[in-house]
Amino acid sequence: MVPEVRGLLAHRLSERGLGQLKIAKLLGVSQSMVSRYLNTDRSVFIEKLAALGIDVEEVSRFADTLVEKFVSGTPRDYVGLLSSFTNSLLRRGLLCDAHRRRDPAIPRDCDICSKLFEEVVDPYVEEVRTAYELLNMHPRGYEIVPEVGMNIVSAPPNAVDFRDVVGFSGRIIRAHNRAIAAGEPTRGGSRHTASVLLKVMRRFPSVRSAVVIRYSGECVDALHSAGMSLVKVGPHSSEGEFFAELGKVVEVLDREPDAVVDIGGLGIEPVIYVLAANAIRAIKKAFICVEE
Repeated sequence: MVPEVRGLLAHRLSERGLGQLKIAKLLGVSQSMVSRYLNTDRSVFIEKLAALGIDVEEVSRFADTLVEKFVSGTPRDYVGLLSSFTNSLLRRGLLCDAHRRRDPAIPRDCDICSKLFEEVVDPYVEEVRTAYELLNMHPRGYEIVPEVGMNIVSAPPNAVDFRDVVGFSGRIIRAHNRAIAAGEPTRGGSRHTASVLLKVMRRFPSVRSAVVIRYSGECVDALHSAGMSLVKVGPHSSEGEFFAELGKVVEVLDREPDAVVDIGGLGIEPVIYVLAANAIRAIKKAFICVEE
C-alpha cells in the first residue's frame, strides 16, 4: 500500500512545483524512484489502492493533508501521519481480504491487527488542524469568519452522528486580523456544523467536510462565478426549521452542492457552509471569497 500512496504524493508535490530531488528527500526514496512514480499515470496507483479494498476518497483526503504538511515545512509529521493511517486501515480490517489473497492459510476469525494496531494521531483531527493552519496563513483569511464564529468539520466515511465528526470544540473567532480557535479539533467537537455536513453527506457520501463562513453578496457572487453549485435555505425562525428545510432541499438535488447559503432569519446571522471532500479543499474553496 505504501508505495502506491507515495506515488500519489509524488504527483501532488510535483504539481505544487517541487523538483524530483526535493520530493525524493521528503518521501525518503531515491530520485530515480520519484521519476518512476511521475512517469506512471496516477490512475494506476488509485486502481491498485482500490483493489486492496481501500476507500480511494479517504486516501485522497489523507494525501491532501500530507502535501500541506510538506509544503508548509513540517515534513517530520509525515512519518507519524503515514503510520497512523496505515495502523487505522489494519485496525479496521480493511487490508484483511488482500492479505488472505496472498496467504490463504490466515484463519477467517483472525483479529490480531484489530487488537495490535492503534492510531498514533487521528488523521481526521490532523486534516481539520491543517485546514485551520491554512486559514491563519492566508493574509485575508480572518475576513471569512462570521460574527458568530465559525467551525471546520470533517467526517469519516461511516459517520452517522455528530460525535463521529471531527470539529473544533470551541468556535473559531475573529480577533483583530487573525482567526483564533477557542478549542482543539476533536471527535464530537461541533454539533451544529457537523449536523449540517451529515445532512448533505447522507445524500452525497463524497461530501465529507464543511466550513461555515461569513455571508455576503460578494462572496455568493464569487463562488457562483467560480462555477460552484450553490443552494439557498431560509429565511427561517429556528434551528429545527433550518434543518427541516435543508433536508428537503438536499434530497431533490441531482448533483452535490459546493455550498449551502443560509440567509438566516430574525436574530439569526446568515452564513455560508462551504462543502468539499475534505477540510483542506473546503477552506481553499472558501478563500475564493477573499481573493482579488
